[in-house]
This record gives sequence, C-alpha cells and structure tokens, in this order.
Amino acid sequence: MIFKPFAIASLTAIPAHGAGCHPAWSSGSDYFTGSLVSATITETSTSTATDSTVTETTTSQTKNFKCTSGSQPSLSHCPNYDPSNAVQQAAAWSDLGECSGTAATLTTPAPTTKPSPSRWTNTGCPEAWTSGGSYEGGDLVELDGNVYSCSTATGANLWCGVAAYKPGDS
Repeated sequence: MIFKPFAIASLTAIPAHGAGCHPAWSSGSDYFTGSLVSATITETSTSTATDSTVTETTTSQTKNFKCTSGSQPSLSHCPNYDPSNAVQQAAAWSDLGECSGTAATLTTPAPTTKPSPSRWTNTGCPEAWTSGGSYEGGDLVELDGNVYSCSTATGANLWCGVAAYKPGDS
C-alpha cells in the first residue's frame, strides 16, 4: 500500500493452522488480506562431482500462504501474484510453512467496503493529491475529502504520484 489512510482498523485473529494444506492458489480468484492458499514450490539444483559427473536434483514442497495485500479483491495483488514465485510471494504473501493433506476449512468473509478514515483533526488541510506529483515518505495529501500519508517504506514513495496507486485505491 503506497498511501495509507488514517483509519482505525480492527484486527481479526486467525486460528492456528494444523499441517493441512489450504486450497491451491488459482490465478484470478478473489483473494484479499487474510485469504489462505497453498502452493507447490519446485526447485532444481545441479552439482558436479569430482569426476565431472553432473547431477540434477529437483525437490518440491507444498506450503501454506496468507494474503497480505489489499483489503478487497479489487485492491489486492494476491489474485495475480503466484505464491510459488519468490518475487511475487514477497510482494503479496506470507509463508505459513510446509503442509500436507487438507486443512480444516476456515471461512473468511470478503470485506464489503473500504475502511472509513477517521476525521482530520490537525489544523489546515493538506494539498490535494496530484497524479504525477512528486511525494516524499510521510507527505500528507487530500483526495475526495480524505487525508492520506505517503508510505515511508524505502522506495515506496516513488509510487505515491502514480495514477495506478492513487490514495484509496492502492
């Protein structure tokens, strides 16, 4: 999330999981923060013996993952970010560890609305957000009557002025 709304959000505890696997990740499904999936990660390595014989070894392990991106399917990267891909996994999924068999079904209802930001209580009003604007981490902007803060995560502020990541949509 590039811009973070000033809102009070409730936290929902997720019950501890057994070693069972959640349903397999499927591209384009409606995943949002808290969605649970499994994915099989396959790795191939090669080694060369002293007699120059090359041995290729392929290993697979199935792991459970939890979506950490987007409060709604339309705002989440999880429907398109494959947890078996290390780069995409780092951007949208939390690794819950290896699994086998089938996990007990947990139902997490999809959010129906965006969180309501709390009221602005500081003096004055921040400048209006501008597509293409240059923002530093922590900069405050106003859009549609809400105040947002540009992310302070290293490099994330570079996206704060990009239309695809406008406040409230990212």
